[in-house]
Amino acid sequence: MLGENLKRHSRRLVLAVSVVSALAGSSVVAPQAIAAEPGATTEQSIFLNTETGAGVDRPVLDEIKQTAEDQGVSLEESLNAYIEKAETDAEPSPEAQPDGPVDTPDVMVDDLTAGELEDIRTMAEGEGIPLAKAIDQYGWQDRFTEVAEELEASYPEEFSGAVKSEDGAWFAFKGDAPAHAVELADDLPAPAEVVSNRGFSEAELAAAQQQAHADVLAQSDVRNAVSAYDIKAGEVKVDVELRRTPSGKAARSAAARELTPSLSGTAVGIPVTVRVTNDASYDKQDGYIRGGGNLSIGCTSGFNLKQISGDLKRVGTAGHCTTVASQTYSNHPTHGGSTSVSTVWSHQGSSGDLGYTSKGNKASTRTFYQSYNNARYADDRASMPAVGTSICKYGRTSGKTCSTVKYRNVSISGLQHMVIMNGNACQGGDSGGPWYYGGTAYGIHTGLANYDGTKRCLFTPAYLFQNRGYDVWTR
Repeated sequence: MLGENLKRHSRRLVLAVSVVSALAGSSVVAPQAIAAEPGATTEQSIFLNTETGAGVDRPVLDEIKQTAEDQGVSLEESLNAYIEKAETDAEPSPEAQPDGPVDTPDVMVDDLTAGELEDIRTMAEGEGIPLAKAIDQYGWQDRFTEVAEELEASYPEEFSGAVKSEDGAWFAFKGDAPAHAVELADDLPAPAEVVSNRGFSEAELAAAQQQAHADVLAQSDVRNAVSAYDIKAGEVKVDVELRRTPSGKAARSAAARELTPSLSGTAVGIPVTVRVTNDASYDKQDGYIRGGGNLSIGCTSGFNLKQISGDLKRVGTAGHCTTVASQTYSNHPTHGGSTSVSTVWSHQGSSGDLGYTSKGNKASTRTFYQSYNNARYADDRASMPAVGTSICKYGRTSGKTCSTVKYRNVSISGLQHMVIMNGNACQGGDSGGPWYYGGTAYGIHTGLANYDGTKRCLFTPAYLFQNRGYDVWTR
């Protein structure tokens, strides 16, 4: 199969073959738990789109850039002027905006929506890079996400994971990479690597992580645990907080060694590292901070929900934000008004940290606040995001910030299927708020996770609302 792929893409591919051990990894705090000793596996990589200049053709954006240069203004100013004019020239119909007008216009610049460009601008500001570079870096993310989701859905027993980086995309398979995977990756406007013969699927990696997490939490001297898996490294790491924290590095290493032998149910060939830490919990970001109107418990509301098999509407948020019988929901000042809402469902466990309330006396909409006083339509709902995916969040305290996915399918204390981001720009009061990119809903904010030696933003994927018969209400 690989030979056929190479022939088909002979002008654009480079084949790299290397022999690696399935147990290869970094140094560990405690011995790795392995169910059986696997043999060496031969990974094969196909590299696509390696030539320079393999990007997205955006003629409209090129004209906007040229206009900015001719007028001596920034790209942002020229882009704003174009979007404002396009919005004026094409007044949206009631059918296009069924819940009324929003602040983010329904304007396209080549393949990018105005919403995506707003988010990319926030990412550029956060990273201190030029807007043009940020567009090149993030503008093909939707295509990557489509490929990653299609491959995971089409080959669940063989798919070993997908990772997006600044420089390109990475996809891997347990055995031979399907020809279809190579074709899809080849169509991306960025360098891509497709790996065969990883020896395990991401589903098996996730199962090893869940089993290790459950085994550790079952130990009587364990207070909390956070576990995740590194897709590229092919390993599981469990941070453990003991009820009595040992003092000193040597004592913590000894405690980790005592815990590790209990991890006997992990998948064959997947190493597990146990690390004893002072704090393996997560900070729920509701607190008592009143950073701005939303939910009176001190949280931020997320996306509105619609019953999958009916027409009931709910207000989605975090499970720990729905621990009271009733509270007050308030709009931002742009729209004003408030209403009393009642808790219908609250959950913290196998479906993450999710809850929803009634809609009170307000009419539900398919819109959400993507920043303070600025509403946008939700047009789609993503599944579990791939590592490296860039996403933004809005919270009543910290406002709008963006980051990239660091770990997915994380277990933290009793919560499962969580997502940990690279950044930590989230604060008390942000809980329950939406994670999104453009018009795509990704998740519901939970708080800060203490894992891997640092605190990072944590959220529950929004697709898990489906377990209760609801989904994000989209246009």
